[in-house]
Amino acid sequence: MLRLSNINIRFDRDLIVDGAIDLLDGRITAIIGESGSGKSTLLYHIGLISSNDQYHYQLDGNSIDLTSDVVTSELRKKRIGFIFQDNNLIDNLTIKENIILSASIANIPISDKNVRDYMDYVELPGIHLNHYPRRLSGGEQQRAALACVLAKQPDIIVADEPTSALDTTNSQRIMKILRRMAHEDSKKVIIASHNAEIYNQADVIYEIKNTKLNPVKGADLLSLTHQDTTTNQVASSRMFGLGFFYNYAKKSARKHHFQKSLMTTICAIAIAFSAAAFNFGEAFIEGSEALIEQMSSREVYISNMASGAGRVLYDEANMPVDAQEAEALAKIVQLDSIYPFIEFRSFSHQRAGDLSTISVNGREYNFNIMNTPPYDVYSLLPYFPEQNLDNRLEIASPATIQDPIYISAQFAEVLEIDSLAQDVVLNVQACIPTGDYQVAEATVDEEGSAYSVKLDEFVVENFKFQVAGVLDDLVTNQYTDHGNNVIFIPHSLMMEILNETQSQHGQPEDEWFPSFYVAYAKSYNLVQQLRDSVATINPNFRTASEYQDINARNSLIGNVRQVALSVVLVVLVIIFLLMAIIHTNNMMSRKYEISLLKANGLTRAELTKLILTESGIQVLTIAGLATLVSLLLILAVNFMFSFAIINLGISILVINLLVSLVAVVMPTIISLVIVNRYQPDRIMRN
Repeated sequence: MLRLSNINIRFDRDLIVDGAIDLLDGRITAIIGESGSGKSTLLYHIGLISSNDQYHYQLDGNSIDLTSDVVTSELRKKRIGFIFQDNNLIDNLTIKENIILSASIANIPISDKNVRDYMDYVELPGIHLNHYPRRLSGGEQQRAALACVLAKQPDIIVADEPTSALDTTNSQRIMKILRRMAHEDSKKVIIASHNAEIYNQADVIYEIKNTKLNPVKGADLLSLTHQDTTTNQVASSRMFGLGFFYNYAKKSARKHHFQKSLMTTICAIAIAFSAAAFNFGEAFIEGSEALIEQMSSREVYISNMASGAGRVLYDEANMPVDAQEAEALAKIVQLDSIYPFIEFRSFSHQRAGDLSTISVNGREYNFNIMNTPPYDVYSLLPYFPEQNLDNRLEIASPATIQDPIYISAQFAEVLEIDSLAQDVVLNVQACIPTGDYQVAEATVDEEGSAYSVKLDEFVVENFKFQVAGVLDDLVTNQYTDHGNNVIFIPHSLMMEILNETQSQHGQPEDEWFPSFYVAYAKSYNLVQQLRDSVATINPNFRTASEYQDINARNSLIGNVRQVALSVVLVVLVIIFLLMAIIHTNNMMSRKYEISLLKANGLTRAELTKLILTESGIQVLTIAGLATLVSLLLILAVNFMFSFAIINLGISILVINLLVSLVAVVMPTIISLVIVNRYQPDRIMRN
């Protein structure tokens, strides 16, 4: 037996004050009263879908905690079945799916035969089970709703005006089924109706009149003694698995499928364009930075006390950089690499009038500093891995040479080298520094200050080099003022020659230290910071680098990044607004569906899982479709430009997924707020 007491219903006025009602097993109980007297609201109290929880609810002798969503939902799942005036079925599910859903919510196994048996019970043997509710008449829909109730196998059947919209024949059929449920299946059937025929067939009738709820028929059937306890003996709740929510979400998506698919496609295309735009911007920036890295020199020249020429060049008159200063230079954070600079020259101050000879495959060329150019001087200069001189060759030797030696274009012309098809071997005389000696005279630097200098001591050595290539005209001598008759030698090889020569001819008291360094910043836009850091080590250090308009380049790159980011943000805002409108409208159109699910026992937490499952499916669908569109966009763009300007990398996949997630998350939160605000009693009443 079910007993409700302390019932108080009020809207603009009191409808029921301190009312009580008993529902007997195997009996039909009817509620009568004037329109607006609170009949439907009383049913919602009985069915545990009322927003009011301030009354007493006693089922089979056990008091129910009406404040517990879990407890009341569990009772609605398994022990209460609803028949509303209309909107009894979820219209985007078939008749069969509606029946199976009811059984699933109650955790009752159901087969196709069971479904057909329930349809036979409600006298709908010929209805196609895969039809949607809209294909049925009003009477057929009500009986199909009764089949859904039967599938739950509840104890309590709550029917609100079940025959008000039906003709006499269908009304009689509905009452016949309800009598059978009560009298043969021992269900507690409670009906609110204006239909006089129902009054005649009800076993017990309660009337709402003058704020009172009194039995006017069947008073002799009502028991006046009730067992009152404070326990809540409700069967433990079964947790729905992900499969339940996924299957329902998949079926629910069939409603307005075309409109949803269209909006999903539009969102996916917008996301794909934003991802492509962002990726294009990043690709452009990376390409620009790489191109600037190639075009811009990261090279910084460092000298100790530059001479009065006003330029930072290698000069033996510069002061040496001691070991402690060299160590400090190597620790600069902006530094990528640093090399001590050395020059092997055709002359020295000790032998300024002597000849230096180069022979090329038997041809001799004499150089003297007193001669007119280009037969005055030549230099052996180091080159560094960062310069990639093998990409600057005008003429290349077919031979493979371990430490390739290159010559400048001007020197190749002087030495009459126009082909390297055959091996070209240079026999070269050069001055190698072995130490320093003190010079008494003073030299004035560019700022007008005087200082003492040490000049290099040299020995003349002979070398034999095979030419690996002739460099293009743009590769010149940037380090000294000794012209462009240059032989470029790997820095590592020059250091080997220097160390070996100094070990043979150098004197410990005249140890030689480099006075000029070539450094490389980690990136082109760190060049100035590197120069500033050098100045902090020794105020006498002078630095120079090729002119670079770094600020303008960085500004350009920053503008491109800002535009790409702005495009993404604008698209994201548009998508968010679009999805918010879609979700809000969708939730508004599903208020009866949500109310039915609540009435059938789904808790707020379970409805939240359902909405999140639907959103998860939508995120994956949009992200997958956006990735497909991105691929098509990339193929089209790369085809138009004939090279891979954009690549389908992990970044695009991540952007598509994240933007899809962001685009759906906030609308989902809006949906959850709307869903949690829906109260079945208010929705059904309206």
